[in-house]
Amino acid sequence: MITLAFRKTLRDFALDLDLTLPDGVTVLFGPSGAGKSMTLSCVAGLQRPDAGRISVGNRLLFDSEAGVALPPQARRVGLVSQQYLLFPHLSVGDNVAFGLQGRSRRERQRIVGEALALVGLAGAETLRPALLSGGQQQRVAVARALVTRPTVMLMDEPFSAVDGPTRARLRRDLMRILRDELTIPALFVTHDLAEAYLLADHIVVLEAGRVLQAGTPREIVYQPANERVARLTGSPNFYAATVVSRHAESTTLRVGDVQLTAPSSGASVGDRLSITVRPERVMLVRKDAPAEARENELRGQIIDELTDGLNHTLFFRLDDGQRLTDGEYDLEIVLPAYMYERLGLVAHKGWRVTIKREAIAFLG
Repeated sequence: MITLAFRKTLRDFALDLDLTLPDGVTVLFGPSGAGKSMTLSCVAGLQRPDAGRISVGNRLLFDSEAGVALPPQARRVGLVSQQYLLFPHLSVGDNVAFGLQGRSRRERQRIVGEALALVGLAGAETLRPALLSGGQQQRVAVARALVTRPTVMLMDEPFSAVDGPTRARLRRDLMRILRDELTIPALFVTHDLAEAYLLADHIVVLEAGRVLQAGTPREIVYQPANERVARLTGSPNFYAATVVSRHAESTTLRVGDVQLTAPSSGASVGDRLSITVRPERVMLVRKDAPAEARENELRGQIIDELTDGLNHTLFFRLDDGQRLTDGEYDLEIVLPAYMYERLGLVAHKGWRVTIKREAIAFLG
């Protein structure tokens, strides 16, 4: 368990945290300049908070009231950043062993060999960093952090400088090391939502030094606390709604021209609410699908689209009398490329869509 309860005044805002984080991998997620890297620096002892308390398990790293401020070398943290910071004139083995002063040569060799084997670089001790790929150099940086037997791993966008396939392999290896081999808590900084969702047991969303929401990856993405969290996690569809009726398992909402069935809520009839709909959870109804009653079924036209080659974003305008907004279009819908091709969307622009109730999230 990690306790982060401190305040640090920065140039544009104050980083103000009050978090108790569970064991496992916690991802600090948010835009650039949110305070994510500064949080790691305060835990590592590279920056000093103005006031507060930082602890890992039962080890107190910083407490302004008690006058405790352990120096970085006494904190037993492993720090890996996007810059590999390897010494080019030293071998891989000597780079990894840099933090093992006071150990015998044989013991250093044993520890270094074990660490390199753990990151998939067994036998690379004598090589120079310049002979390694970017991904291999990052593995050396991870091994160097591991040899000090840290009680917590701090990782500041460690994979941002490598290509996509290498990044995917490094993520997978890191998950294995942290969860299966070491079982120590980790703080991981990223502004990549896919990376956050993949790696995290717990996500903390930060913006301008404030915690917007903390929870599991699924909670953050599918139950955002507010519109800002929803936007940061990729939801473009926002609507004003009025509660029409409440039931044990659902809530009926008036949104624009239509009534939608949403999950149950504590709102009262007549309450005004803000809702969002994830773009990948709006489903197109196949042309050959039998006519039957479907939850929140609407009709409209695809008026524009974009693609990155892997996914297609559709801009969908509902028919008059079914509009959700008075804008140019009502829904953004995201489909994987194979589904786009399978449904024949190149030729057909008029569609029925259905919005399952669980695709609707209430915003605070």
